[in-house]
Amino acid sequence: MSPVRPLLLAAALSALALSAVAAETPKLNTLRWLGSHNSYRPELDPAALAHQRQVMGEHSRGVEYGHPPIQAQLNLGLRQLEFDPYADTAGGLYAGPYANDPAKAAIMKGPGAKVLHAPVVDNRTHCLRLIDCFTEVATWSKAHPGHQALVIFVNTKEEPFNTPAIPNPPLWTEADFAGLDADALKTFGRDRIITPDDVRGARATLRDGVTGGGWPTAEAARGKVLMVLDANPRIEAAYRAGHPSLKGRVLFGLYAENEPEAAVFNIQDPRPEEARIKALVAQGFLVRTRSDADTTEARNHDLARLRSAERSGAQIISSDYYPGAPDPLGLKFEAKPVWFGEQKAAQ
Repeated sequence: MSPVRPLLLAAALSALALSAVAAETPKLNTLRWLGSHNSYRPELDPAALAHQRQVMGEHSRGVEYGHPPIQAQLNLGLRQLEFDPYADTAGGLYAGPYANDPAKAAIMKGPGAKVLHAPVVDNRTHCLRLIDCFTEVATWSKAHPGHQALVIFVNTKEEPFNTPAIPNPPLWTEADFAGLDADALKTFGRDRIITPDDVRGARATLRDGVTGGGWPTAEAARGKVLMVLDANPRIEAAYRAGHPSLKGRVLFGLYAENEPEAAVFNIQDPRPEEARIKALVAQGFLVRTRSDADTTEARNHDLARLRSAERSGAQIISSDYYPGAPDPLGLKFEAKPVWFGEQKAAQ
């Protein structure tokens, strides 16, 4: 036998072995995340619940839930969070309710995005500014450096309320987007954020990176955060303007499946969309869905939406009733995916 042939055979076997190892190395998009919806809303004690019902009337029913502090949620095993910021470029737009609290009023009068559910009527929050929310996550992350990658949805608000009781918020501008990106970089540091540039790599578009295996491995993503701009079409279009495939941006966004920026999808109700979610996941996209909403499933002890979310294969499931969540209504309802216990043990 020619001495070259054993060398060629050894090289071929080595290549096959490396290929097998690569195929067995799980990527970020193979992970599962259980998260909280409106993670900044504090737990409702009896006094807070009574006040909310007085102020909000019939609209209170859908938001009669709350969460422990941000770091406590992460300690419970949640790995996805959601914050709702309103643009406040000059500061002061949402300071009114804090007139009797000088320290908080001073913060609210400063510039920067503020986190709350609705001005005036639903402003209770664990973190006044978006950067404060980020800081809570970053502090926990630094104390747990080997954690599974965290996913943060930034649900920017600007829709008018069309009622005299609530002032209409300003539209988000490029200056606000720049501030959003800067706050994230300042808080976490570039090396601890998974950005669209990281996933796109040398490929032509972000979508090509997502569908072509560009997600980092689950191990390489440990200790890092991935952030998603969860916004209306106007904001999504403005955020990518001048940034094709979100080049240079910090957050991913929500874009149509055939667009260059497509990477993450937010499909609120999995029940009518199971087949679509499965198809998106199979292509490499990340999909977030919800196991419950507006306290409806909790009041009816209905797990059908959760089971649909599980069957769909969506990587991210958000809930108001995850294991360990507060239960202000005494409903004794828990949305616990079948994989959550095993995942929590591995984190």
